[in-house]
Amino acid sequence: MKLNDIATVLTSLFFLTTVPVTVNAQTDKKNLQKKGSLQVDSAFKELYLNSFMVPYSQFEDLQDCKIIIKTKKLKTTMTACPDILSLFLGKKNRRYIIHVNNDENFDGVLLSEVPEDARIGLFAHELMHIRDYESRKVTGVIQRGIQYLSKKGKRNMEHYTDGLTISAGFGEQLYQWAAYVLYDSNATENYKNFKADIYMSPVAIFDRARMVE
Repeated sequence: MKLNDIATVLTSLFFLTTVPVTVNAQTDKKNLQKKGSLQVDSAFKELYLNSFMVPYSQFEDLQDCKIIIKTKKLKTTMTACPDILSLFLGKKNRRYIIHVNNDENFDGVLLSEVPEDARIGLFAHELMHIRDYESRKVTGVIQRGIQYLSKKGKRNMEHYTDGLTISAGFGEQLYQWAAYVLYDSNATENYKNFKADIYMSPVAIFDRARMVE
């Protein structure tokens, strides 16, 4: 097997653990509601769409991206990834899927528990993942997938995305999110330690945000 084939397989396995291969199941279509290029399920629309629109409305480069937001059980609060099949349909046809965790037994932080400003910071962070993917060709997205397979690579990617979020003007909200998870949430210590290892600390976010102001 060639190196490029191995990379493709690894990345496919990574993305397939977090997003469905297709999003055109009839039950999904019935549950999704359109708002411009966004498609959101009814639960997200009712509870979170107004907050989501705060950062989304400011990112003009993402307005034409096909973004689907759905709720499901996850091992984290939210994820944002490309639909793997859409990567090979041309950049104009790419789809991105944001999943929101709705597992009531989750040992981390559910979106329903998060204060408004912190929630906006998390939304901005997930949208910066999509901005990063949008800036890359298929091979670049594959490289991101491979990077995410190691702890060091995941940490570098999430720190980079936190930096993008701060540069986009949402440093204060991102600080609120990071501080809430580590200091105020009811997440387990294992989950908090994972977040502390992978993402920028509240202090680092605060300091970087002050430099951007």
